[in-house]
Order: sequence, then C-alpha cells, then structure tokens
Amino acid sequence: MDLFLTLLMTVFRTLRGPRDSNVWDGTRYKFKLRGRDLDRDGNLLPSRVPSYIDISLINFFIQTKMSDVVRREGWVPIVLSSIQTRTQPRVPKGRLEIHTRVVGWREHYVEMWHTWSDESGAEILRSIYVTRVTAAGRKKVTGEDMLRALGEDIVDRPLSPMAARQLDDYLATREANMKAKDASKS
Repeated sequence: MDLFLTLLMTVFRTLRGPRDSNVWDGTRYKFKLRGRDLDRDGNLLPSRVPSYIDISLINFFIQTKMSDVVRREGWVPIVLSSIQTRTQPRVPKGRLEIHTRVVGWREHYVEMWHTWSDESGAEILRSIYVTRVTAAGRKKVTGEDMLRALGEDIVDRPLSPMAARQLDDYLATREANMKAKDASKS
C-alpha cells in the first residue's frame, strides 16, 4: 500500500509539472527510502528495486509524453528482459535518484537504463531493460515509429553490447520454446 500511495503522488505531481523531457535525456525521479524498504540489516529489499523502477517509468512516460502516445496509438509496452549491475554493495540511506532514459534501439526492441545514484551523484546500480511495444493485432512497433510519434528526431542508436546480448538470449530462448511447443504438438 505504501508504494501504491507513492505511485499516486508521483503521477499527480508529474502531471502538474512540465512535460517537456525527451526520451534520450530521460527523466529523474528523486526519493528517499523508508523503513519498510529495508531489511533488518538496513539493506534495500530486492523486491523494492523493480517497484521503484516502475514508479520511475511512470514518471518517464508522463514527462516525455510517451503515455499520451501509447494511449492514443493503442500501444502496449512489454519488458522482455532486465539485468542489474551494482557498483555499490548496499543502497545508502538518504536521498536517491533514478535516471530513466532510452539508450538505443534495434528494429522494434528498445533499450532503457534506470541508473540509481546516491546524494553525492555516485552510481549505486543500473538496471537495463530490453522492451518492445505492440500495437493492435500484435503488430510490432519499431523504435522509428515511437520516435516519429513523439516528434523526436529519428537517429540510429544501436543497442549497447550488454543489451544486445540480453536480446539475443531472449530471442534464442523464445525460439527454443516455440520449437519445443511445436514438437509437443506432433
């Protein structure tokens, strides 16, 4: 319930604020951890990481006007894969910030980074999401389609090596699952 109220407050604050961010520069969500976010040793509960990223994503979607485009076009964003890398063993107490932005794209796959920083600006962790957007009838939306709908310049920004590996692993697993499904029908 606590994170749900945080989500609602973030939505209301973001809707009242400026909505002029672009997907490449991204948005910054600032917050402070609460006691319920920590285990008895003072470490951030692992389940809270994706929860705060979700709140940061909502902030991103509203500030970049992606939420308007997704609603208007009837698009559905889907997270295919995510990976986290930590640069600090513990998430420190105090004010934190998540910088959410699009880093690259390949066809209809988009790479988003959620970079967590502490009060000094030092990176704590980075979560890399590989996503895609689907339209009605399961039509896949390309990165170019998204940029065009947002009025952004269409630039070619390839996936980072880590995201490219994530995507290749995802596609290989999907292909193996499809083959297994077909084999079980025979």
